[in-house]
Amino acid sequence: MRTTRIVVAAVFSLLSGVALAATPSSKTVTECDRLASHPEDPDRVTTGVPSHKVDLQKAVAACKRELERQPDNPRIRYQYARVSAYSGDWNTAVVEMKKAADAGYRQAQFVYGLFVDRKRAGVPHDVCVAEKYWLMAAKAGRRHARVQYADHYLNGKFSGCQTGVTAAELQQLLASAAAEATDFFERMLLTTQLRLLAAKTNQ
Repeated sequence: MRTTRIVVAAVFSLLSGVALAATPSSKTVTECDRLASHPEDPDRVTTGVPSHKVDLQKAVAACKRELERQPDNPRIRYQYARVSAYSGDWNTAVVEMKKAADAGYRQAQFVYGLFVDRKRAGVPHDVCVAEKYWLMAAKAGRRHARVQYADHYLNGKFSGCQTGVTAAELQQLLASAAAEATDFFERMLLTTQLRLLAAKTNQ
């Protein structure tokens, strides 16, 4: 009886190991990642592919297939949305981008905010929705979202919104972004935004 239990336990352990091995980690580099990662996505797991170099047919197929395997992976969902947009499947792009954004993927939050701000088809034409997604991305550390958010904030485009950040908090976000910036012109822009924000606050 004891021998039987040992054998059963060993088999169960082996099967569990197989199941775990068959389930990819969220950081596992997939064919979708290799074909569809964005070079500026801070959470990509491999080298990004510029938009003009994406093999759309292969990328869409790979990301759709991988998303079926990993439906809870927002990075894969964002990449599927990205290549769907490039291939002209706008409805899929909007739906999947919003899902990835709502799942907390900061690159998707930034891009979905751009969709809204630019009044693309299939999204709310409400700048306050863009404010919400950009702020989530900004607070999550997406540097470009901080720049974009500050631009609209300083130009009064969020004046009709219940903004989720104080001037002091935005100042901290911009200061952090300026410290992380690697490009001279981006750093100069952030420095200018900080100066304008300080002047606006002291009025």
